Amino acid sequence: MNVGKRFLRRLTRYTRGWLLTDPLLFKKKDAAYPDNPEDIILKMNKLMVKHEYFKNPDLTIDQLCRETNTNRAYLSRSIHRMYGTNFCEWVNIFRIEASKRLMREISGNKVDLNDLAMECGFNSVRSLSRVFKARESCTPRQYFYGKRQEKDQTKNL
Repeated sequence: MNVGKRFLRRLTRYTRGWLLTDPLLFKKKDAAYPDNPEDIILKMNKLMVKHEYFKNPDLTIDQLCRETNTNRAYLSRSIHRMYGTNFCEWVNIFRIEASKRLMREISGNKVDLNDLAMECGFNSVRSLSRVFKARESCTPRQYFYGKRQEKDQTKNL
């Protein structure tokens, strides 16, 4: 008798057939594993906007997965496939968009970058400036004053 047949008989004897016959083994276990990465990213984007998880400066992928009941590896892989980036940069996209929105809403002629950084989930003004410049090719102040000038020009027309 060859080795493969002996192994199969022994395996069948120990498992008593549950390995191949239990239909539950072939079903999707839960909703944490959607069919494609677009599903989980769409769900996570909605949750990030709705619950504003990005405003937590100490946010980690593990915390977000616990909050949303998803799998860490699958979320990370989905972010990489959809955006070509990692989790931290993905969260920073939301933070930068929030900072741009807040700068557009400021009515005065000055912007307090420290308050802006804390409001958007950055640990410091320096990290806000570094990420903002890498993403938008200008500093937050340049963006603020550029938008301010655009508003003034549209008012004059």
